[in-house]
Amino acid sequence: MIDKNAFDSIEAFITHLKRNENMVGIVEYGGRSYSDMSKAGDYDLTVIFDKPLSKNIEGVHFHIKGIPVDCMLLSVNDFMADHPLNEFLHVHMNCTILYDKDGITEALLNRINTTWKTDDTLSEFEVMLFRFTFRHILDKLTHRLHDNKLYTVYFIYSSMDWFLSCYARIRNWEAGKPKLHLKLIEENEPELYRLIEDLYERQQFEEKYEKLSKIAEYMLKPIGGLWKEDEVLFHLSPDGSHQVEEEERLLEILFGFDES
Repeated sequence: MIDKNAFDSIEAFITHLKRNENMVGIVEYGGRSYSDMSKAGDYDLTVIFDKPLSKNIEGVHFHIKGIPVDCMLLSVNDFMADHPLNEFLHVHMNCTILYDKDGITEALLNRINTTWKTDDTLSEFEVMLFRFTFRHILDKLTHRLHDNKLYTVYFIYSSMDWFLSCYARIRNWEAGKPKLHLKLIEENEPELYRLIEDLYERQQFEEKYEKLSKIAEYMLKPIGGLWKEDEVLFHLSPDGSHQVEEEERLLEILFGFDES
């Protein structure tokens, strides 16, 4: 659909939105403020209505004077759930209120900052998942680096995205902000930062694989390291926990044998 909006600025668009009597709040998030009309980057905001506008549409993407605008369209009910309906809603736990009708928006944000708060402690499922998937990724590449060169490059770089998101969880950093995560690593963990730089700068697949392996080892040190070859790793359910007797029973079923 053709974009026919004629707003001269993001601020003019926000002023226009405030006239809607069904709208209870506007918040912005991300790196750009509504007053910044420079060309680099995009602008993120959420418009909150008293009732849902649609069962089908959750947002609109358009441009204002060449600036890409990502506009979520949410309702009060979206903030009343005990858990966010999708991971993108977590951005509202660190946003700036631009408009608040009768204090409704502030109350909603205060609520989700309590109910949606991620537990700082990693679950046993998360520890298992990270240790397994990091090793699984490296195993996928071992002895296969030259089988399909394009896929190898793709897989290495996409795996680094997963590694970084997991490391952010391990470090209790805000989710979904890789630029911030890399900045924190640069400022506080120069050894890891150099490894990541080298991963992207090296040309030989063997060198890239070596750097990816070292990154995996470094990131998992706080939670027991990579899954080891002589170690049985139990794949827990998301709310599961380690129970020695149960694990021993399962191993006996799988590996035990009758000596008679």
